Amino acid sequence: MERVKNAALVFCLFIVLLVIFSSYFRANEVGTFSGALAGTPLLVHIFNRVVPRRREPACERPMTALVAHSESMPRPAEQIVVLRMEGPNGRA
Repeated sequence: MERVKNAALVFCLFIVLLVIFSSYFRANEVGTFSGALAGTPLLVHIFNRVVPRRREPACERPMTALVAHSESMPRPAEQIVVLRMEGPNGRA
């Protein structure tokens, strides 16, 4: 589903660039198409470099990895445990 969403966003970006090049720069049909064709991968690359990828939520990790990690850490004299309920979107 993620790939379909990304492909649809790239297609929409291509259409937006077609409209921008045809209306604001007054290019002919070939120039408009080639400009949008060259600008789409360039803008996608720049966006991927500027905006970092989202990490997987902690709930996706297996519980055994969390338990093994917590057992390997030294325990302090007092340990504070904070429990927080989150909804499906990751917000409290």
